[in-house]
Order: sequence, then structure tokens, then C-alpha cells
Amino acid sequence: MTASNPPLQLLVPAAPYGSSNLVEIARGHAHANPAGRPFTYIDYSGSQPEDQSITYLRFDQRARQIAALLQTSCKPGDRVLLLYPAGLDYLCALFGCLYAGMTGVPAYPPLNPRLRDRLAAVAHDCGASAALTTAATLTQLDDEAGPLARLRWFATDIDLAVGGREDEWRDPHTGRDQLAILQYTSGSTGAPKGVKVTHGNLLHNVYLIALHLQFRPGDHHLTWLPPYHDMGLIGAMMGSFCAGVPVSFMAPAAFLRRPERWLSELSKRRCTLSGAPNFAYELCVDKVPDETLETLDLSSWELAYSGAEPVRADTLNRFAERFGPYGFRRSAFYPCYGMAETTLFVTGKRRDEPPRTLSIDSVAYANDARAIAQVGTPLDTPARELVSCGRPATGLDVRIVDPDTALECADGCIGEIWVAGPSVTAGYWERPSLTAEVFGARMRNRADAYLKTGDLGFMHEGELYVSGRLKDLIIIRGVNHYPHDIERTVDRCHEAMRPGCGIAFGITAGNEDHLVLAQEINRRDALRADEIAACMRDAIYRHHGIQPYAIVLIANGSIPKTTSGKLSRRPCREQFLEGRLQVVAQWINPRFAHTATARDARHETPLSA
Repeated sequence: MTASNPPLQLLVPAAPYGSSNLVEIARGHAHANPAGRPFTYIDYSGSQPEDQSITYLRFDQRARQIAALLQTSCKPGDRVLLLYPAGLDYLCALFGCLYAGMTGVPAYPPLNPRLRDRLAAVAHDCGASAALTTAATLTQLDDEAGPLARLRWFATDIDLAVGGREDEWRDPHTGRDQLAILQYTSGSTGAPKGVKVTHGNLLHNVYLIALHLQFRPGDHHLTWLPPYHDMGLIGAMMGSFCAGVPVSFMAPAAFLRRPERWLSELSKRRCTLSGAPNFAYELCVDKVPDETLETLDLSSWELAYSGAEPVRADTLNRFAERFGPYGFRRSAFYPCYGMAETTLFVTGKRRDEPPRTLSIDSVAYANDARAIAQVGTPLDTPARELVSCGRPATGLDVRIVDPDTALECADGCIGEIWVAGPSVTAGYWERPSLTAEVFGARMRNRADAYLKTGDLGFMHEGELYVSGRLKDLIIIRGVNHYPHDIERTVDRCHEAMRPGCGIAFGITAGNEDHLVLAQEINRRDALRADEIAACMRDAIYRHHGIQPYAIVLIANGSIPKTTSGKLSRRPCREQFLEGRLQVVAQWINPRFAHTATARDARHETPLSA
């Protein structure tokens, strides 16, 4: 390491075997650096942004107050829902659960019926005994029944307004194997799955984050990512906190309403670390006003991580081209790979290395997503450029396995990504069969257990390239959506629906991922096509929060199915992209009129398995 890259002095607090739990790390910070400010919330709710900061000492004090409140009415190991808007209160409450020896369950505040239904499902699934929130949020839940009504509710901004309870806290001496959080997967609204993340998982993964992102003295992390999901919570918040790197953050809505805020805050605060899913970089390229550019100085941005959804080479190029004149360096891009089931981080590159890309034969890949990756394609062969997600993190065993034979694939051969190591979580809450299936995979003639990620990829020269998804998971703006959930929603939304005869799938158009719904109707219902499509759009948005790219109503009996009668999503997607569906009526969302057409999308992204 050169003199300009000093030793990783900040890794000591995050060393995976130096602590038994995250409480020891937080208390260590409060003792060693009481006046330091680990978190600064940038509040955009007023006419001007306002900073709200907290010191390590006050953070420890607040966590002990919340823990003492919980310890009066709950017992160690109880699950506690966390229902806060983005801000300091949420982080204090999460650590309050950890200080109390209880399991925090991060969740979105229930601001609309779709989120309330999901919240009730999560509360029921995890058997939560209590919930922490604000007085304002609590007033929205007065008329709730079912699982939410049975909870003990605490509005921490009211119940702890006086303070002074921190001395009542009793250290539960939590062990590494005890659950720290239940991280509910964001995709399935009908049957949410809670990923069991232990203190040991967190300690190991935040260490990997600090080690592989090479946190350095003077680093400053900026984020707008939702703090309720793994990328924002573990990657941006906990990873930086444990390593002693200060974090400035804003609400996701602040970025989505005005993407230039992300870059402006980064420029103003001279932040060195920040990142987001691929769609956010695209949004900046398309939406940041030209007049903002001259105000930016992005030269301090040393590491721009990209994950949670496929990283696109074209996005890296477009972002670097537009913002390069204002200090951004393409070498700052840090593509990485991970998921909630591995706590978060799995693979990444060195901080000072430029991102690597690889051209493969796109025609061969589209025809068989498990074919050997054709590296160095001939000039007259259509090529697809894939972005490397880096090397496996220290202590993690990443293998590419043929899902049909359970044999390890050769270098360059596409298969399912399997992972083993201390960051792999303890499975799904109260789902032993699914846990055994997903977390207990074994290669033929090997005894070691691996996590089956469901993602397709291959290794080339020691680096991981993620090439697709084994199943039909749809990822839109970093959020997973399961097709069968969306299809079930549409089945019930209008009397003209033919149950079991609709298919949801994702396409890529204009460098963004979108949802398309193909649904059979009888031709006599074609006169009501506008009404039916409107009903479908409304149901999809209310239950899943997605605005579809297209609704395609097709002839009775024409939906692609297997010989056993199962829906065939991949052939349906291919027929849509090639214009071969028997269309009765079709609606294209005018919001996406600027994106590529469906036929263009067919050439941009090969079909995934």
C-alpha cells in the first residue's frame, strides 16, 4: 500500500472476532470519541435543508433509554417492529433493540394501505410483541386491528421526552449467535420472508465492507438509500458506523423528487463514499438540470458503489461522460454483489482499481443462458458487455454451480451463484423447509453447505460476473418483486380476468427495468379494454407500488404454458419483445415514452433464465 493509502486504521472497531455484539462497538465509540458525530440527517421537509446531528455519546445514551423502556415490558429475544421515517430516531431505536437484547424488525412506516397490509403480514409472521415509532405515525394506526392491535406500542419521542432512563438499562450480554435483526425481503407482499441476521453475521459483514471498500481516515459517507433494507442499513449505515466513518443521509424521497440533491450534497460536504442501485445513476444522467452542473465539484468522490440490481456498462459510461467534466472519475465506480441472505456484501474490487468489463457473445447467451461465456467475441458478432462485480470477499466461499447437476462449473461457464461463510445468515424465520432448501445446498461429492442465491453468473480470472436470474424475479429500482404475487393481484382485480392466465415479467428499456403484464381476456371484453387495463394498473400500484411499462390483453387460450399447464414466463416475455403475442388491446405507459421500444429492448438485454 502506498503512502497515499494509509493502513486501514479504522478497521479495528469492526474486527469480526474482537467483539461479541454491536453494542460493544457502539459503547466503545461513545467512550473513545464521545463528541464525534456518527450520523447527520439532512432534513428536506422545510423550505431549506437542515442538518440534525448526534454524537456518539448521545447515541449511546438514547439507545440505552430505549432499551430500558423495552426491558420493562418485553423479554430478551422478542421481536420489535421499527416504524420510523428516515432519520436519527430510527437508528437510535434500532440500536435500542440491540442494547435490550431483542430483535429489531425494520419496516416502512405504513403511509398507505399497501404498506399497512404488508406490515400486518410481517407482524404476524415474526410474532412481534412490541413496536417502536413516533407519535405522528402512531396516530395513523389507531383504527388498526389484527396483528398490529396486539402489539405494545411505544412512541419514543413522547415516552422518552423527559429522559433519564439510561441508568435503568441492564446489559443483556448478547452473544454472537443471537438474532440482531429480521430483514424482511422486499419482494413478496403476500408471504414476506424474514432473513435471520445474527450479531455474528453483522460483525463479519461490516468488517468485510470496511476491509474491501478500504475505509480510510477522513472518509465521509453520503447516502439516501432506504435504511430499512440491507443495502442502506448494512452497507451505508452499519458498515460505516462500526468502522468509525461519519454518515450524512437524507430520506429516499428527497433524492427521488430531485436527484440533483444527491450530487449537490456530496459536492458541498466533500464526501468520499456514496452509492446506489444502477437506476439512480441513470436518473441523475437524465434528470439533473444542466444549470446544476456548474455548481458541482465531484472530485472528492473516491468510491461510487453500485449494487442491488444489475450494473450496466452503458450506465457507467453515460454517468462518467456527463459528470466527468465536474470532477467525477470513472475509476471511482465500485460494482459489487450481495443480498440480505448474506447479510449484504459478497464480492467487490479494490477501491483504487477501475471497474472491469467483459464482452460476451450476446446471441449465444440469449439462446442458452447457461452456455460457456464467449470471451473476446469476433468483431462481426453482437456482443453484450458485462460488468465485473469483483472478487469474493475475505472468508467467503463463492462457487458457480450447475443447478441441475449440483456440479461446480468450469471457469467461464454460467451457473447458479452459491455462497458459504460467516456472513451467510441463519436462514428464514420459522421456515425450516425453505431454509434447508436455500441455505443447505450441497455440491455433489462435497459435504459443505452453501446458500443458493438464485442468481446466475460466472467466474472469469477470479472475478464474478452476474449474468441473470435463475428464477423469474423482477427487480425494479433495486426492489425485488415476485411475478406470482403480481399475477395473483391481477387475477382478482376485475371480473374479466381469467384466473391463472396472466403473466408478469420484466423487460429492460432505456437502461431501466420495467414491469409488463400479459393477461388473457375474452374477445367480447375487448370493448372494455381501457377499463380493464386501468383496473390492473390500479391494483398493481396499490399492492406492489409499481407503475407498469405495458399492459397487454391477449386472446383467450393464447398465454404460453408448459405441457403440464404451468405458466411459461420466459416464452411470454420473448413473444412480447418480438411482437408475437395475440394482442387484443395494449396500453403503454406514457411516462416511459422516452425509453426504447419493446423491440429495441429485445436487442438491449438477452433473455435471462
